[in-house]
Amino acid sequence: MNFDRLTDDRTRDPLEMDRHWGIVAACAICLTLSVGTLLLYSFGVFVRPLANQFHWTRTQIAGALFIGQLMVALTCPVWGMLVDRFGPRRIILTSLVGMSIGYASLAFLTPHLWHLYVVFAVFTVFGGAASPVGYAAVLIRNFERHLGFALGLSLMGIGVGAVLLPKAAQLLIGAHGWRGAYGTIGIVTLVVTLPAALFATRYARTPLLRTGSIAMPILPTVFTRAFVVMCTIFVTLGLASGGVIANLVSMMSDRGFTPSAAAGVASLAGLTVILGRGTIGWMLDKWNAARLLACIAMLIVIAMLLLAYVPSRPASYIAALLVGSVLGSEVDFTAYLVRRYFGKAAFGRLYGLGFGIFSLGVAAGPLLLSFSFDRLHSFRPGLLLLSLFAVTASALTFALPPLAREPTVRVPATIR
Repeated sequence: MNFDRLTDDRTRDPLEMDRHWGIVAACAICLTLSVGTLLLYSFGVFVRPLANQFHWTRTQIAGALFIGQLMVALTCPVWGMLVDRFGPRRIILTSLVGMSIGYASLAFLTPHLWHLYVVFAVFTVFGGAASPVGYAAVLIRNFERHLGFALGLSLMGIGVGAVLLPKAAQLLIGAHGWRGAYGTIGIVTLVVTLPAALFATRYARTPLLRTGSIAMPILPTVFTRAFVVMCTIFVTLGLASGGVIANLVSMMSDRGFTPSAAAGVASLAGLTVILGRGTIGWMLDKWNAARLLACIAMLIVIAMLLLAYVPSRPASYIAALLVGSVLGSEVDFTAYLVRRYFGKAAFGRLYGLGFGIFSLGVAAGPLLLSFSFDRLHSFRPGLLLLSLFAVTASALTFALPPLAREPTVRVPATIR
């Protein structure tokens, strides 16, 4: 039985699939205000206003980011399973509505720290499918020959969000306070992403498989060398990149940047995300994925060493450019490798699990750096530890199995 057969509203020749570039644009718009973008890129701008308002420490506030990323990590496999079972359309739309409302409710925060943690948990739980988990499942149905490029172009939306959100949040805070900023961003997210998601999922209304009686156990696949090594690489890279980007505004402020200039550095990182995602996506279709991933990990190492040892402004900008050029590439690689190693049949579940494991690293990284600052009064020890994680990730890429154009590891299937 062919488990990779498409069954959406129209059956299309695979050679014709790569012509649906409008879907890529719609996915990019949605990812501009996806759960990861809202959680990670706007977070640093609100740290000082929340600390000043409620007298919370940076570690306490970073705990909200940890909880949010943890919820993404825990729920993404569930969202991936729902995407496989019901198709992307209904699941993505439900997710983005709940996420938008949850984020807007941050405008009503009280002085209780648990309230901050609860809201971050709720909006990220709802947002698990309004993320690359949902939109990658859409793209694998529409692209074959240029899958890496399509993934890269769509993830440029995350870069757009990284550029716009810090500056927009800073302006909104200046004009309407942090409460008004949270509420405005939440409402804009719903208004912008809902129409784009409807367009993006027009060919992804139904499940990928024809019958709901097919159960595909993924446990044997989870313990293959390809999946274990891949997830180990991405959790370590998530530690490194997530820790740096979430604390970038704070690090720049400590280096003497004004709040506006610090947000500008974060936006600069986001600008290079835009360029980096498209470039890396194109390279994925052309180059050896494992070697490319090793190079990306080492660029993160260079950026962290600059932040740790070179306090000058030029070094700060160079570090931001390096972080931005590779930030989020883990998401490209996860989707690409899951598709090439394991096929489409269980893509939602396998990618959801891989993305969730990556998110665990992204959750722990900011907390580790904030702990380094609060207890050791410097980001340097944390940056050095994270650079070791990135070096480990680079070395592990040489343990990945050879990658073929067709799936190299078959997901077992049973019919009940």
